[in-house]
Amino acid sequence: MMDAKKRSRMEEKANGSEGVNARKKGKPSSSITTAPWLSRNSKGFMCPYLDTINRKVLDFDFEKICSVSLNNFNVYACLVCGTYFQGRGKGTHAYLHSLEVDHHMFINLTTRNIYCLPDNYQVHEISLEDITYNLRPEFKKSDVRRFDKEGEYYHALDGTDYLIGFMGLNNIKNTDWFNVSAQALSHVPLLRNFFLFPENYESKVDDVEKKNPLAKPMLVKKFGEFMRKVWNPRGFKGHVSPHEILHSISTASRKKFSIGKQMDPIEFLAWFLNTCHLSMGGNKKRNSSIITQAFQGQVKMMTDTVVKKETRKIGPGQIEIKEQIESKITNKKFIYLSLELPTSPLFKDNQDTDFIPQVPLFDLLKKFDGVTTETLKSGEKRRFQLARLPKYLIIHYKRFTSNNWFKEKNPTLVNFPLYNLDMAPYVVMPQRPTSDDLKQKGIKELHQIMEKNKIDKRGCLSRGDLIEKINSHFDQLEKKRATRYDLLANVCHSGTAKDGTYKAHVLHKGMRTWFEAEDLEIKTSETMAQQVALSECYIQIYELQPPGSNMNLDSTVKVEPKSEADLKADAKSSSSGEVKVKTEKMEEDS
Repeated sequence: MMDAKKRSRMEEKANGSEGVNARKKGKPSSSITTAPWLSRNSKGFMCPYLDTINRKVLDFDFEKICSVSLNNFNVYACLVCGTYFQGRGKGTHAYLHSLEVDHHMFINLTTRNIYCLPDNYQVHEISLEDITYNLRPEFKKSDVRRFDKEGEYYHALDGTDYLIGFMGLNNIKNTDWFNVSAQALSHVPLLRNFFLFPENYESKVDDVEKKNPLAKPMLVKKFGEFMRKVWNPRGFKGHVSPHEILHSISTASRKKFSIGKQMDPIEFLAWFLNTCHLSMGGNKKRNSSIITQAFQGQVKMMTDTVVKKETRKIGPGQIEIKEQIESKITNKKFIYLSLELPTSPLFKDNQDTDFIPQVPLFDLLKKFDGVTTETLKSGEKRRFQLARLPKYLIIHYKRFTSNNWFKEKNPTLVNFPLYNLDMAPYVVMPQRPTSDDLKQKGIKELHQIMEKNKIDKRGCLSRGDLIEKINSHFDQLEKKRATRYDLLANVCHSGTAKDGTYKAHVLHKGMRTWFEAEDLEIKTSETMAQQVALSECYIQIYELQPPGSNMNLDSTVKVEPKSEADLKADAKSSSSGEVKVKTEKMEEDS
């Protein structure tokens, strides 16, 4: 890494050596010259070339490197043609460009200062504030609170009208895997609000880099810049080109995820969230980074192992088998749940020519009811139950299987709710005694129940008071326990496994309207909610409702009645598929 002194000398050289030589001779520096023929104001000079600026060609989405030398420090953008050049002193590329093509206005892409070349004086003009803002958008908390309440459209300079936060993304070359992932993550409010303010993470990631050489601070910073561009309310254009963030992703992943490679969005999400977690100082502790605050949950895994097996003959043709079983309970943290779809049928009869297999989401989630058993090849039996729900639940449906010869796609449709997904049947709840059990117990046993559940016994003068206090305690727990989710984003895949494309459906919470994002195209319609419900979902992000929220029955999606063939499909695909819990290295318990 280049040290500070060497970098400073190189920047001075790029800016021209005139100022340095003047300081050595004891003369005043002329790095910013005076222009006596211009009218002075309190902040600088009024420049005669302001009308040459062309905002329509300005694009700050590209990597900040000189178009000639390909260096990435001390880079300026020409405000007339939009090209990037290095330096502004005599002999530099920006200086020569100003002489050759008569372009005079330049902005420093790091400091956001604007200069006029070749005269080399700084320009202060309030009318240029929109340019400096688009180079590095800044937000107030009042702006962020408004994003989820109302839909605001903005008219860009390229003539397009875009909804703030719903910008199209350029598919540079086979980068739809990033586009759909970015659309989904940028509409997670907790994650968005964190990255819109650089002070939340910039100094922290620099400190982490000093302690952990595996940290990728530039990845975090570039994702923050990308997030601010997506939510920019004053953009010059109605789309974003993710060149910079894709370059950082390629560098941080050692070109595993790069432009031109068709990748799996869930593989990218797993790597990206884990890398950001570590780069922001995250560890195995709960809520150690914004990633775990948003997406980390916990699953309770109960494993039954046969440690001793005895058989004995008890009669003609009768055998008694005795097994000694050892039970073990472990808690695993997860970032997303991976659900395996049931196998689609291999053969169809003449009546099922339009057969589309379907499975309810609740059948897949039965894996986590604490009763359904999964038998491993080793003979162990496992049961799962969710011990803690995350604020944002990521569900991955395992649609693709591959081997050495080809890749296959499972076309099974998942019937899932858009709102009020109730996870209560799959969550570990405190064991509540029934009313009949409480009536049969004595005062001593009631006291034991209260001590076990840490219930205050004060004010209880009779046996009826104890029972009422116990029931009231469990009622309050159920009210405070949030278990319902609303869908925020849905990533789906359409087409074949080889030639298909990814799309993202995202919800505008204030408008209660669904939008479909496919690269540069953002669209909506009156039936968009139905299209979301009938899509071949691949990744979904659900948001946890606050405790005590009322069910939004009016938002239930109405789907056309199913045909007889569809009913047959439901019956055939009602068997639950295998469900796997996907855990990452960072999430294992210590």
